[in-house]
Amino acid sequence: MVGMLGLGHLVNLSSSEKKMINPEIQQRLILAHEVADLAGEVIRRYFRRSHLPVQTKRSEISAIATLADQESEQEIVDEILVNFPGDGILREEGENKLSESGYSWVIDPIDGTSAFVRGLPIFGTLIALVDAQGLPLFGLADQPILWERWQGVTGSISLYQGQELTNAYAQETDWSLDDACLTSTTPLMFVSPQQQAIAAYLQNLCRRTAFGGDCYNYLSLACGWSAMPMLILEADMKYYDFCALIPIIQGSGGIISDWSGQPLSPTSKEVLAAANPSLHQAALQAIADHFSLRNNKDDYP
Repeated sequence: MVGMLGLGHLVNLSSSEKKMINPEIQQRLILAHEVADLAGEVIRRYFRRSHLPVQTKRSEISAIATLADQESEQEIVDEILVNFPGDGILREEGENKLSESGYSWVIDPIDGTSAFVRGLPIFGTLIALVDAQGLPLFGLADQPILWERWQGVTGSISLYQGQELTNAYAQETDWSLDDACLTSTTPLMFVSPQQQAIAAYLQNLCRRTAFGGDCYNYLSLACGWSAMPMLILEADMKYYDFCALIPIIQGSGGIISDWSGQPLSPTSKEVLAAANPSLHQAALQAIADHFSLRNNKDDYP
């Protein structure tokens, strides 16, 4: 059964959008809403529970997992295997599965587990469907505590709570880096000296720097909720960390790419997102300027 939140999103899919979406993709989009509801039920049972066992992934920077991550992901995977057994699965917590159908699901059951274990409702369940080339077809983000949901379908306007969202900054061109808020989940994600130097350079250029937020930063950017335009710089990322966010950001008028401005791929590690194209271009130029200054000054970091 589709939960109340999922059903509302499906009802509000416009008739023109339904015609644009391949029926095979539309069927999987319906399932994505269903499994987001199921995962949300699991996550709500564990949220703000004291003495919850937590595992640290020692191979990754600042990465942890809980029973909520594992059980909610398994709920999603089990439903996919029943409904679309030929589809591939790329998941954070369990074993991946190769695709036989040309479609693959990319799943992060709780993006922002560090916020989850602190009782902060700024994490999200991320579910994406990609084609045989790994290109996103749709992305879903669910915040099960606040009962919020975002949907992005490639080529369509993104939805928030089943309605077309509005990014107030999307069409504006008169913002500079000096006006922007630069956000990153944690400074620990900038692992290499080059990443650290670029992050420091952009932090000096932007009006504000903020840490924390995980996927919620991207969702806030898509909705234009920030008091000033937002720029997101992140590194040490996995595909499941950002795949579902790509069509949501693009469908809001924002831009998301790697640090060189190229489209994100399953092997991308560095992500740059901006509220509008002009701010994105300014950030890319700043990164290029950093390299130019470093090459011309032996003592430049």
